[in-house]
Amino acid sequence: MTPVRLRAVGDVLLWTRNGKRPFDLVHHELQEKDLLFGNLETVLSESGDPSRKRWVNTTPPEAAGYLKEAGFDILSLANNHTLDMGREGFEKTLDVLESHGIAYIGGARGDGPPQALVVERRGIKLGFLAYTNGMFRSPPGVAVSRLKKKTVIDEIRRLKDRCDHIIVSLHWGIENVYYPSPAQVRLAHDLIDGGATLILGHHSHTIQGLERYKDGLIAYSLGNFQFDTGLFKEKIKSTMILSVDLDRGGIRDYTVIPCFINDDFQPEAAEGRIGEKVERWITECSERVQNGRVTRRWWFEEIGEEYITYNLESYRYRIRQHGLAPLVECGVWLVTPFCLNCYAGVIRRRLRERYTEGYA
Repeated sequence: MTPVRLRAVGDVLLWTRNGKRPFDLVHHELQEKDLLFGNLETVLSESGDPSRKRWVNTTPPEAAGYLKEAGFDILSLANNHTLDMGREGFEKTLDVLESHGIAYIGGARGDGPPQALVVERRGIKLGFLAYTNGMFRSPPGVAVSRLKKKTVIDEIRRLKDRCDHIIVSLHWGIENVYYPSPAQVRLAHDLIDGGATLILGHHSHTIQGLERYKDGLIAYSLGNFQFDTGLFKEKIKSTMILSVDLDRGGIRDYTVIPCFINDDFQPEAAEGRIGEKVERWITECSERVQNGRVTRRWWFEEIGEEYITYNLESYRYRIRQHGLAPLVECGVWLVTPFCLNCYAGVIRRRLRERYTEGYA
């Protein structure tokens, strides 16, 4: 039996510079598939109730035509930007995707949980689920799937009898860091143990490596794919297309197509030295996870300063714009156990660096 080829990418924003079309430079690579998945990191509406946050991602609805032309079959709506324009913006996004024949997961109309999507290609049935973490409230009449371990495993088990394989999309983790947390690694393993075949992660804006675990494959973060990278570090301009071939027995093969995001926010296939650089970075990230070297202590040392700095800047913006409420929220956040662990990580790292410099 010919396997089903699923190609998957990370965050898609649909903003470009200089009148460029978002996917023109990777169109051929995206078309080499039976199914194409991505995470839609924007609202396809210019009307609605804007969120009181630093980054509100909204795109004209006609930009959905680019998604259709590129060949996207399935998009996750379970992310921290899907409600950036409130219920009106969310429902208009659903209307636009439906009018273009693009399926979506992780979000739905109504107050009940969004339903799984089951797709059959080449006689193989694939079930898709999507979830997001983060602190937000869905307005009445709107449902966005929240990442809760028991809920996800229960839904995987209910779906298992209807499908040959289950693919789980997770919008999770910490932004702008290069490794998943030990808790993420444990959760991904639990989901594979629970019956999932493939985990597709995103949200960090970075590539975070891949891991073969038992009969499954985990992409901890696919990174940005088509995105405004103007505010990001150089490594965050690296991205990839994950290509997975599945037959009834499992994952027959998978490959990574290294890419980078150019100055017009278009993804391009990375060749030559750039391609080698992206591949080395994916390998480095992957090996640390695969070898069990992402420990809790090390991880807080790695991410602490970036996490505190990035979030303080977001709070400063919100406090300037909205005053007392975000100020109180920031004060509470600064003494959360997570922040306290970050402070300890920053101190340990700086002491180690100072000690190392003293003996250099």
